[in-house]
Amino acid sequence: MMRSVERTLAVFESFAPDQTSLTLQEIADSIELPKSTAFRIVGSLEEAGYLVRLEDQRYCLSFRFTRLAGLVRNTLDIRAIARPAMLTLAEQTQETVAIHMAVDGNRVCVDSVATAPSQLRSVMQPGEQIPLLLGSASKTLLAFMPETASSSTLAAIARATQRKSAEIRAQLSEIRDQGYAVSHGERLLGLSAISAPVWDANGEARYCITVNGPSVRIQMHEKAFTKLVKKAAGDISRRFGGPVAS
Repeated sequence: MMRSVERTLAVFESFAPDQTSLTLQEIADSIELPKSTAFRIVGSLEEAGYLVRLEDQRYCLSFRFTRLAGLVRNTLDIRAIARPAMLTLAEQTQETVAIHMAVDGNRVCVDSVATAPSQLRSVMQPGEQIPLLLGSASKTLLAFMPETASSSTLAAIARATQRKSAEIRAQLSEIRDQGYAVSHGERLLGLSAISAPVWDANGEARYCITVNGPSVRIQMHEKAFTKLVKKAAGDISRRFGGPVAS
């Protein structure tokens, strides 16, 4: 039963904004199954009204998805979606976990959790705003921000930090390539952080998830924490309808 569900979902995931209609062979190739198996799955979905076969024998999603999309709760925001993954990450790392977004040249803490009893820990309050200059969260948000939106902020960072714009852009390009950012003592001496982007259904990374803590602890577990942060970001992205990096 689980395999059948996974195969059905894989057929739906085959479609994309630049691939709104597919041939049976293209669907079979996408889900990595024999054409005969794909034919049975596609036939069942067409009969159920979830796929439409066009005159050129290509398939597309039906309007039933529009009705289902309309049922999504308007109150299902990033906090509700991210909270389970945040709690899990906080338990795994025993450090403070936060979700950030960029607003008018600042990074804003949308939500934060801290489950560790240690008195030596980072404190982030929801609603707290920090200039989008330094730290892993700032760099992650900037790295995945559209260039038209980030250009003025990058110029301000270059002036404030006395660094060349080319150097900053190269660092942001590296963050995009690796899918995460790390900072040690950039914003506050002795504080380290690891951040990864959260993708939404529009393919945009307007949020990031961050683990914050004393450098002495974060540096000791940097490699393991990075994997956990990226996994948490992927889990949230998946629930948020966004793409998930492999």
